[in-house]
Amino acid sequence: MPAITRGLATNPPAVPEGKAKLRLFDDKLTGFIMEVRTSGTVTFYLRYSDARNRQREIRLGKLGDITVEQARRRAQELRAEASLGGDPAGDRDRLRAVPTFADFVETRYLPFAKERLRSYADHVGFFRLRLKALWGSRPLDEIRPQDVADLQDRLHRAGLTNATVNRYAAFVRRVFNLALRWEAYEGRNPAQHAEMRREHSRERFLTETELRALFMALRDEPNKSAAHALALLAATGARRGEALGAKWEHIDYERRLWTVPISKSGRRRHIPLSDAALAILERQRPWAPGAFIFPGSDPDKPLADPSKAWRRAKTLAGLDKDLRIHDLRHTFASTLVGKGRSLHEVGTLLGHSQISMTMRYAHLAPARLIEAANEALPAGF
Repeated sequence: MPAITRGLATNPPAVPEGKAKLRLFDDKLTGFIMEVRTSGTVTFYLRYSDARNRQREIRLGKLGDITVEQARRRAQELRAEASLGGDPAGDRDRLRAVPTFADFVETRYLPFAKERLRSYADHVGFFRLRLKALWGSRPLDEIRPQDVADLQDRLHRAGLTNATVNRYAAFVRRVFNLALRWEAYEGRNPAQHAEMRREHSRERFLTETELRALFMALRDEPNKSAAHALALLAATGARRGEALGAKWEHIDYERRLWTVPISKSGRRRHIPLSDAALAILERQRPWAPGAFIFPGSDPDKPLADPSKAWRRAKTLAGLDKDLRIHDLRHTFASTLVGKGRSLHEVGTLLGHSQISMTMRYAHLAPARLIEAANEALPAGF
């Protein structure tokens, strides 16, 4: 075994005929290797044993990119690291195994979310619309907290609302939480402490008069599935997607419960059915002989979108054009709070996963809050 020197590397021996390469081992530094290819390329390697006594090998570089002296010095450093229990080749393999953001989201996160989240379509949109082009080719462990902050600023400059910016941040946080749980990379979640932007809630509630006008308009709506779906939303406070995906098998008439197999939070939830809600379902029965309560033009498929019926009903009822279907859910909640029901009860009926989501309605019950404040001090003050 010759000593690997500058002269040997610049004037290497010929590769034996019929072979693709020739490997020379240094006679002074154990495991230091010079490899010569038939093309004339010279590359340096280090071979060592890891803590489990398995033989490992790591590439140091090609002659021209590094010198013989640099290769020897690096080999000495890595050999010392291995002697102290390290595994340079293992560290390299772990880095190479870290998936890119696009690979992880497409092959692992989205298939997982599809079976569990009602907001799956939103997550697909977040990824494909902006994040794939922005971070797609970057390994997960190279995305930093500053990148998340820059993303939020970019979205804000693009004119997105604070609520939408927050949803992007929540999506990124969830992706990285799962990546860490599944050990796709080592490190921290770059979105863990992302600053949530202040959201300005749009509070639009229908008055009792407006609600009655809406129900009268829905009775005249020709698309009965759409009309009854909208009426059920007003009667239960359910989300639009929950109603459109509802099946008759989800209704328990004896217990007066509507089961949503997978809610927005990814969990099963149960919606109590009032007398009005049950009456709406009974009116819908003749129009829905199949599995779905609110079918579309194809009775075997659910209604895709009740927006046209919603616009016609708003016009007929004389309601504001900017009134949204989701405002029926707000109206349901505000009516309950106004009639003295607790925020806990309202949050349960709405399927809120956090009390903070229900707190937006707290100001609608001033009388109950004043009554509670009066109990803070004894009488006589």
